[in-house]
Amino acid sequence: MPLLPLAIGWGGVLLTVGCNSATKRKWLTTFFDGVPSEHPPTNVVTATAADTNLVAGAAQKPAPVAPSEPNYFGHQPFSQEKCSSCHDSQFGQGMKKPLPGLCWDCHKDFLASAKVKHQPAENGECASCHDPHQASNKELLRKTGKDLCLDCHEAPVDKGKSRHQPAENGECLTCHNPHASGQKGLLVKPDGKLCFDCHDTFEKQLQAAKAKHLPVENGECASCHRPHESDQKKLLAKPDGKLCAECHEDVQKQVAAAKVKHQPVENGECASCHKPHQSENKKLLTKAGDKLCYECHDQLQQQITKAAYKHDPAGNGDCLACHTAHQSSEPGLLLKDRRQVCFECHEEKDMLVVKGHTGAPQKPCIECHDPHAGGDRNLLKPDKPAN
Repeated sequence: MPLLPLAIGWGGVLLTVGCNSATKRKWLTTFFDGVPSEHPPTNVVTATAADTNLVAGAAQKPAPVAPSEPNYFGHQPFSQEKCSSCHDSQFGQGMKKPLPGLCWDCHKDFLASAKVKHQPAENGECASCHDPHQASNKELLRKTGKDLCLDCHEAPVDKGKSRHQPAENGECLTCHNPHASGQKGLLVKPDGKLCFDCHDTFEKQLQAAKAKHLPVENGECASCHRPHESDQKKLLAKPDGKLCAECHEDVQKQVAAAKVKHQPVENGECASCHKPHQSENKKLLTKAGDKLCYECHDQLQQQITKAAYKHDPAGNGDCLACHTAHQSSEPGLLLKDRRQVCFECHEEKDMLVVKGHTGAPQKPCIECHDPHAGGDRNLLKPDKPAN
């Protein structure tokens, strides 16, 4: 019997018995030699450790991700292929109207009632910021954030040591309107109200304060602070003392002409005694009465505290009864000549009849008396005889 027909016949039988691998092998070995065993050894060449690492490395390497298509924002007439909404014809580039008049056909004329206008908007140069057809940025902007603004404006924070965070972050629209505004500098709100959008805790403190610095109360933040950057801490427009002298020029002149100057005042350290915005104390003082003075004069505080007898003004914390806070023509920042300042409270005629004052009417009082405190009821210094 010929083998070919026999094989074909048995092949038909194989098709009828199913696709089980064990069954197939059994039938194949019946008619053919060299059928592989049921579990043949692998014929894959054993890889070296180096080869294995290479293969593993290749397997772990992520496949390159195809760049995603950018999201585009289309101008509605362009997206709807209504070219003639803006152009003279479907196939020409000429405009139906000059800008910005053409834009006002669809958009509200936000320049009509504005006091302050952004120059490109006022000049009809809408396309200097916006793409007329489509853009990858919202509002059809050609660039985003500060990158767009810096096409015309110099970087506001490149030079300053102290920088306002919104300016440094390029968040120009936090404070400025890009088209028009009722405020100078295209601010979205008046000076003080704008600042309180972020500095709301400070606003609450100001509202509750007893004493308020007039520029702060009037919302004139920019009279002391620069809005973008400064070489001074706290974005101050000038160093501490020079800034204060812009308004308090009378104090500056008095200090300049004085023989004796309070060191903090001479150093321009106004904020060491005064709060710049608001305070619970008169004169915007950081602390009341002697508590403020004792911030520096702590040794005198200890002397007065321990003393058995205290001069009433010193004991009551009324330092300014005898001393001036800024400058004086007298030693010790006294308000008047050393004898005259005592006579503000102690009648001179009464002092002259005191036994210990006989023969010494012109001597300064502090030659014998301590002006603040002591162990003697008359505040006599230890080396001076009692009256």
